[in-house]
Amino acid sequence: MYNRIVVPLDGSDLASEALAHAKDLAKRLDVPLHLVRAVDPTVGAGIGPIGMGFDYTAVSELITEEEQDATAFIDTQVSALTSDGYTVTGVVLRGYAAAAIKSATQDGDLVAMASHGRTGVKRWFLGSVAEEVLRQATVPVLLIRNPREDDEGRR
Repeated sequence: MYNRIVVPLDGSDLASEALAHAKDLAKRLDVPLHLVRAVDPTVGAGIGPIGMGFDYTAVSELITEEEQDATAFIDTQVSALTSDGYTVTGVVLRGYAAAAIKSATQDGDLVAMASHGRTGVKRWFLGSVAEEVLRQATVPVLLIRNPREDDEGRR
């Protein structure tokens, strides 16, 4: 049914929860996992007070450091999953998260990713990478919602 399960990871607990679901599916379907992490260089472009000199070297160093941290994170995840008997690959991509996730997919993939499940004003202000991936993906997408977000909304 699927050739591979693509799992976007950002280091959050919620993304780890999506990985747990993806691991279960990978075992049941006997397919490899492909871990993806995006480093968005435009996020760092907002660094620095308005009207002050902008240090592009510092921004470049921050992006390089973020890429190194992301690579170390993905490598650690790949190593741990391989030790647990999974077939797994991983990649760190530069760019906006939704576009990077989409670019990491190929025919026959399933994307398994986390979603905060925000609605209304929260979603409008914070955006939704998951929603954008869902709208733009050319492969099936499995969204794992944050159960804690639902609990907070009911109080």
